[in-house]
Amino acid sequence: MYQTQKVDEAEGLVMEEGTSNFYRMILNHLTEGVYFVDTNRMITFWNKGAERITGFSETDVLHKACHWNLLMHTDLKGGNLCESNCPVAKTLTDGVIREETLFLQHKQGYRVPVSVHIMPMRSPSDHIVGAVEIFSDMNPSGDYTRKMKALATLAYFDLVTGLTNRRYVESRIMMMLSEYQKNLSPFGILLINIIGFKMLNDMYGQEIGDQVLQSIARNLASGVGPTDIVSRWDGTRFLVLSSNTKKTLLMLLAEKLRTISIRAANANGVSDIVLKISMAGTMGRIDDTPLALKHRIAKYIRESEERDGAFVMDED
Repeated sequence: MYQTQKVDEAEGLVMEEGTSNFYRMILNHLTEGVYFVDTNRMITFWNKGAERITGFSETDVLHKACHWNLLMHTDLKGGNLCESNCPVAKTLTDGVIREETLFLQHKQGYRVPVSVHIMPMRSPSDHIVGAVEIFSDMNPSGDYTRKMKALATLAYFDLVTGLTNRRYVESRIMMMLSEYQKNLSPFGILLINIIGFKMLNDMYGQEIGDQVLQSIARNLASGVGPTDIVSRWDGTRFLVLSSNTKKTLLMLLAEKLRTISIRAANANGVSDIVLKISMAGTMGRIDDTPLALKHRIAKYIRESEERDGAFVMDED
């Protein structure tokens, strides 16, 4: 009898494992991203759809907390949801099913608009033991275009690059100036421009031009720190807002971003036009206004272009 019981238990275990593998196979065939978290928001399952949408493999994320900013969930205004107002954390607390539209950060650094559905997972005794998030990228369709135009109406995101745009970063500059004046929290700004872009765009068309802008945007976004902001300032110019930094660190970041920007700008298969990068930097000052800061960085970028792209920054 004991032996029979052991066999029955073994068969039950095999059935349980087989069922688990069956469900895993189904979930991995979905085009949507699916991941599970436990009550500590540790990721316990990550399907192939999630890997396709985010660039992060199961190995990258499994048994790591989703609130470690791996995906950098942000709302439509650019607010970091992982630091506060996390919809997964809310569902784990109140058990409410949630549907939201937000952005996550791809492994390569660029933003991906996603539609998210979050549900609690419950034990047989109805206790919340985790949550599941199902998310899908917004496919390039009429509906996608309408949603992106709606975001653009809010004036926070650039449609070509997926970066935040000038209005968003200007609001962040105002906040950082206020913080600096209250708490002496230092910050720096880098302005980056593409030299020769107009010739490329005129000769090879907007599609190649957009590819260059997107390539530079992705590389800039992946090259900065987790609290830095990369924005499309206008046309061919990108602005990097770096918090809690000092001049020496900003100069090191500038050199790094200059190198990857030049590489990204010329990775377009066009050999007869070599694009260059001009770059300027400045540190926030205690008596700065947003207008004074913008005028100063604009003056420096003009000087950089006059000097064939040499980096120009505040003098000591």
